[in-house]
Amino acid sequence: MSEPEFDESVVRADKRSKAVALIVAIAAFLLARELVVDVQFASIVAAAAGVGARLYIPYHASVRVPESDRTSLGEHPTVGAYHHGAAGVGLAVLSVVAVAAFAFTQGFVTSVGVGIIAGVVSYVVLASVLPAQ
Repeated sequence: MSEPEFDESVVRADKRSKAVALIVAIAAFLLARELVVDVQFASIVAAAAGVGARLYIPYHASVRVPESDRTSLGEHPTVGAYHHGAAGVGLAVLSVVAVAAFAFTQGFVTSVGVGIIAGVVSYVVLASVLPAQ
């Protein structure tokens, strides 16, 4: 089975998203560590933010390609069958909400739980609102 052909802008965005995700993760870690001081918590937040950026950037590039020329990200053999844009934004929301919750509660588990709930809710809403990939 041959690999599907993707628009060059999507391929470039996919390659660049790796570096951008690393930068986002580092920035999120440094910011979260300054705000909440807990290094383990800042690591979790940074990982979620970095993965969110990595998922969203190729999705954004994909939806900018005219629909007649677009190859769905889901057609790639190594990509899962979920809404990449909603997952990327949901992980970013998870990070922001978790940091805000930790700033108010100082509870590690509570903050991670609140962040996960916010991320899942945003994923469900965005999956139905954002254009299909």
